[in-house]
Amino acid sequence: MAILMTAAIFFSACSLFPKYSNPKRFEIGGETYVSGFYENLWPDGITFGQDEPPAFETQYHLWWEAEGGPFVLYCAQNKEALYWNPSVYCKEDEAEAVRAYYSDPANYDYYIGLYGDSNRDGRIRLENVDTELLERAVARNMEIEADSGQGLLTGQSDVSAISVQIPEKERLDVQPVLYRVSKDGFFTTIQNEWLVTEERVYILGAYNGDTDNYTAYVLDGEVSDYIMALFREYRLI
Repeated sequence: MAILMTAAIFFSACSLFPKYSNPKRFEIGGETYVSGFYENLWPDGITFGQDEPPAFETQYHLWWEAEGGPFVLYCAQNKEALYWNPSVYCKEDEAEAVRAYYSDPANYDYYIGLYGDSNRDGRIRLENVDTELLERAVARNMEIEADSGQGLLTGQSDVSAISVQIPEKERLDVQPVLYRVSKDGFFTTIQNEWLVTEERVYILGAYNGDTDNYTAYVLDGEVSDYIMALFREYRLI
């Protein structure tokens, strides 16, 4: 029976040791394959059968071909990893085309819903929406995550200028999400919850128990108003 293996945004402690490192390039069928083309995304939605054998295995990795997308991709899972956290590879001579494809928001669908995997089936694919405004929010969210240094994200930038403190009492008791998923289903932007007050939507940061405040990050008013309207339209807040 097929199962959906979702990429966790955690690193296995094993990855700290060289023998568990994912190779940057690998020869498959006489072709050189490379990774690193999806640096602001996570693999998500690549489906394998629970007992489906890999295409092949190496000393430290199991390898599957990720079928159904516009490019030939292979997915390598470290045998000692604690979570499903694969590294994805494309042909080296197609790397720029692959990077351009997965960097283009036109090749994605946008979703909203509630936070937590248990609510995944209830998430809503948005249609007839202003994708330019949504992309400003999603891109800012990825920028914030890059600044925090989490996951596979790179290219840190200083986001302190848009950082604010939101008292816990002002936060609505909801956990909406907004993100995009590639149309082949293979990659997603971060699916973290967003902080919502009566008046605005923020990108959620850390909670400080000493001050009872959340660090949050400001979206411009037009974007915040639009997302608030979508959350209300779909009864998420």
